[in-house]
Amino acid sequence: MRYVLPLTDPVLATRSICVTLSGLRILDDVSIGIPEGTVTGLIGPNGAGKTTVFNVISGFVKPDSGEIRIDGRKLGHIHPHRLTELGIARTLQGVGLFPSLTALENVILGGSSRVKSGIIAQALAMPWTDTEQADLRERALAIMTELGVESDAARLPGELPYPIQKRVALARALVSDPKILLLDEPAGGISAGDMADLARLIMSWVPKRTVLLVEHHMELVMEVCDLIWVLDAGKVIAAGTPEVVRQDPAVLAAYLGQDGAA
Repeated sequence: MRYVLPLTDPVLATRSICVTLSGLRILDDVSIGIPEGTVTGLIGPNGAGKTTVFNVISGFVKPDSGEIRIDGRKLGHIHPHRLTELGIARTLQGVGLFPSLTALENVILGGSSRVKSGIIAQALAMPWTDTEQADLRERALAIMTELGVESDAARLPGELPYPIQKRVALARALVSDPKILLLDEPAGGISAGDMADLARLIMSWVPKRTVLLVEHHMELVMEVCDLIWVLDAGKVIAAGTPEVVRQDPAVLAAYLGQDGAA
């Protein structure tokens, strides 16, 4: 039986999403809603389908059936390179930085689709293109300063410690000033101190931004999330506040009990 939590006008929602890959049903009738101005968690054991949900929302995976809605509007096929035009930005499980670009150049790349001038105007060196590029560079540096990595702007990703790479990747997602931010395991590979800083940072973004968080570190999920959806074997098995999810027998059996975290 499908689990549905009633929500009034979620800013982002999946409706009856089904995905089959290589003959395996990865997502089975998945419907979730993300309220505006909140941090919403998406948790579950390995292989539950969490990243596939992100890939469907991001346009990397086309579902067999179902739909994505933003502000109540049904979306057609989503093109990943046009995601920021929808007000959505995403981080990856790793960092996904381009090794031959500096940290600053990687961050600037995250906002390039918001630059209004086209490639022809840039090729002809139209005067407004310089202004747009300068504004984007300034915005990128401001975000890097906010995340404490401005001093690493000129360095290549391979020269940076992994936690700093994670912050640069986060800056790249933020530079487009997204309305909705998809965070795919942002705490992976970072220390407890860095995780505490990450928690404070995530909570500082709401209610201006809406955050959908996939994360294995349950202490972070329970601290920052207003609402949590739980997947198991491609199905939604529970949803609610951290307090409700923490005590749900199905969640304890499928996920939390495996880690001994509750």
